Amino acid sequence: MNSEEKNRRNKRILLWTGLLFTAFIIYTTWDIMSRTTHPGAKKHLPHSILK
Repeated sequence: MNSEEKNRRNKRILLWTGLLFTAFIIYTTWDIMSRTTHPGAKKHLPHSILK
């Protein structure tokens, strides 16, 4: 394997790793956002405050 082939292979590995990492971060962010609500979305009900 010469230097140019190694560079091409390393770039491909870096690209796929970056794409997988980005996809994982987007999925994780979407999952967390779908399970939670922002603080102003619900009023503080007396029975939920006492718990």
